[in-house]
Amino acid sequence: MLRDHELFHKPLPIDIKKTTTVETPDAFKDEIKAAKIEVLPLAHNAKAKLSPGWCTYTYEHDGAPELEVICGGINSKTPKAGAIWRQGNLLHFGFDLSPAEMNETGRVLLVNAVAYASRFPDDRPIVRTPCVFVQGKRLVDRDYLARRLRQSKPDLSSLSYFFAKEDFEKHLKDKSVDEVAAWYRPERDYLHADADGKLTVDAEARSFGVAPAGPEFLSKASAALGGAKAAQARRLLVRYVPDGPGEKGSATDWATWVEKNCAYLFFSDTGGFRWYLDPLAQRRRLPTGELRGPARATRPILGVKEP
Repeated sequence: MLRDHELFHKPLPIDIKKTTTVETPDAFKDEIKAAKIEVLPLAHNAKAKLSPGWCTYTYEHDGAPELEVICGGINSKTPKAGAIWRQGNLLHFGFDLSPAEMNETGRVLLVNAVAYASRFPDDRPIVRTPCVFVQGKRLVDRDYLARRLRQSKPDLSSLSYFFAKEDFEKHLKDKSVDEVAAWYRPERDYLHADADGKLTVDAEARSFGVAPAGPEFLSKASAALGGAKAAQARRLLVRYVPDGPGEKGSATDWATWVEKNCAYLFFSDTGGFRWYLDPLAQRRRLPTGELRGPARATRPILGVKEP
């Protein structure tokens, strides 16, 4: 077993460039056009029948500052699905192998991943997503449809599962790819999840004229509390900024809160289509946009400049 200081201050005792060539998985072919790809084998017996493990659509959560993808792996989803990733002080290691089943590369990768995650004791998971196995619903981000439309042969058959019935029936059902794209482009910024987790257009946000996920929403909605659109602005602020002063907050309360916290706020679709406060950014008094990946570590990481 390698000790922590050996992992981060000495070369790894393996050749990490020792890859092998495999056929490009069918699920990767929309994004990777090469017939073959280079991979780093982790199993001691690559020909044995092994469980595929567990990967996650981490790219759906791009706004989460505490999420850091370390690597992917061969899977039946997409080449961007994360196999090893960190959220706050938690580590997800998706390769379903016991150390006894791993080759030397796999064992060092596991130890190195654990040692790396141990350097983030002050970071914590922020974004919370519903579990389809527990809550019975799964949130997808506003770009879900865009990814479908970019496929070489767009498959729109699953849209009835992810979109609210009224939106699907009126705008997506039996429509051509071009028709779906034409509807989606102007509506994308106003999509959010309904009570069942289905994507639907927020007509009230659209009539307000400012996309809820845009940085200008916070200042414009709080400023509108003193004008003719006060009631509408208040409903939108309560809906999209649950950590704010709340329904009873005055225009001054909201303006002060936004000014004080704007640098520490970020928007997450899959976390509930809402603005979150980044506690680590608040404590360090650094914009959350500057705290990504290794910059969130508590213990210094070799070769990474402190913010």
